[in-house]
Amino acid sequence: MFQHILLPTDGSEPAQRAVQRGVELARRLGSRVTVMTALEHFPAGIMASGYRPHDDLQTVPGLQAAEDWLAQAEAVARAAGVPCERLLLRDQAVVYRAILDAAQSCGADLIVMGTHGMGLIERLFVGSQTQRVLAHTNIPVLTLH
Repeated sequence: MFQHILLPTDGSEPAQRAVQRGVELARRLGSRVTVMTALEHFPAGIMASGYRPHDDLQTVPGLQAAEDWLAQAEAVARAAGVPCERLLLRDQAVVYRAILDAAQSCGADLIVMGTHGMGLIERLFVGSQTQRVLAHTNIPVLTLH
């Protein structure tokens, strides 16, 4: 069935639930997982820190949080005995595109994602990363709320 599951995380509660369910599915199927997160590129001046893409990795806003999210997700997989790789993509223009690129580059045949359960109006004006992934991939996507 599915041999390689991509588990994108942003550290949110829905993402953590999706990681747990995705790992459980991988364990039952004998699959492996890749946990991933993406840090968006923010042009200099947008953030108080004046972040620039060339900044040292240790100064990139959100880097430590992203590392923590990946470590937590990896720990869930390791505890379940599921082979796991981790992937941190930084300086990404668009998060959903980073998820799609990660799925393709690691050979994932399923993406398991959490959804934040936005209302109709919010989805219309803002959209969601999950919605965008669903709209732009031919890889099966399992969404969990």
